Amino acid sequence: MNFYVTSGTPDYMEKLIAKNPQHPLILLHGNGNSVVLHETDKKSIFAVPRNFEVIAQKGQFEQKGYFTFYNMPIMSDERPVFEKKALDIIPSLNSNDGVIAYRLLRPIKAETYLFIIQWGGPASYEVWKNGDYYKTSFSPVFEGNTPALQSMFNSSSYITTYSAPPRE
Repeated sequence: MNFYVTSGTPDYMEKLIAKNPQHPLILLHGNGNSVVLHETDKKSIFAVPRNFEVIAQKGQFEQKGYFTFYNMPIMSDERPVFEKKALDIIPSLNSNDGVIAYRLLRPIKAETYLFIIQWGGPASYEVWKNGDYYKTSFSPVFEGNTPALQSMFNSSSYITTYSAPPRE
């Protein structure tokens, strides 16, 4: 499955959504920019997409809730190690009632993996983030904040958050 992400101003992204009602697009607004998500077997409809391959998933993204994007720049020779560690940890999210959907995305022509999690709301994310499992298992792999795993990263990982405005 192909996954595409594009970003821009809120106005431009809303126009993009309006022009493409036949496509299952998800519009998200963040701090200073907006993104649109498109998951399809076909080519992207975006002019300048970030291209990914889905390697792990749960559920379907919906136009609601709160989204966290884990951006992880992984060195090319460390990709298999990172993917194995990530795929071992991700199933723990399947039993979290606050998680609506997620996608672990392998970059096609870049180095930055993307892990998108859709939450029922920011409170669900905060509860999970403050839990022991996050600190001891999830964070070391997805944020590279332990010396043993930092060597996989080309640069620092970072998290961005977005809200999905309900469609009118």
